[in-house]
Amino acid sequence: MENNKPSIKPIAYNYGIYLALISIAVLIILYALNIESHWIASVISTVATIAIYYFGIDSYKKLNSNLLSIRDGLKTGMGIALIGGLISALYAAIHYSYIMPEFLSGKKDEAIAEMMSQNPNMQGEQLDMAMNFIDITASTFFISTMMLLGSLFFGFIVSLIISAILKKDH
Repeated sequence: MENNKPSIKPIAYNYGIYLALISIAVLIILYALNIESHWIASVISTVATIAIYYFGIDSYKKLNSNLLSIRDGLKTGMGIALIGGLISALYAAIHYSYIMPEFLSGKKDEAIAEMMSQNPNMQGEQLDMAMNFIDITASTFFISTMMLLGSLFFGFIVSLIISAILKKDH
């Protein structure tokens, strides 16, 4: 029976692309409206993301004779999270490097101002280490990596819950 299970790849690719499109759309909309974030965009994005995981895992279940183990649901969800996270991270790198580079430089300036207000006497090696840390965390690589890791973490939690709800072994 194990060998007759449907492939997770096409589901992961399809729903992963949907997931990435949601993330990209939110970034573009926020950019077009000239705002950093908005709670309505966050709520809509979260609900849409959960729906994508639900429909992706349910799609696998339907292809698998209406059977779903938590393991298979989790693998399906993590495939969706990986594809969606990779595409979103790639777009974020492009977005923050070429479309909106002022965002990261602004975040870097804010972090430096905050650091200097909390530690006005910082100097020497301590200052160099703090500046290096700010440079790393305000980079497109860091932001993209955090998007991917966030997608995988959120995907794991949501997939686990959805798989437990949809689970049907016999």
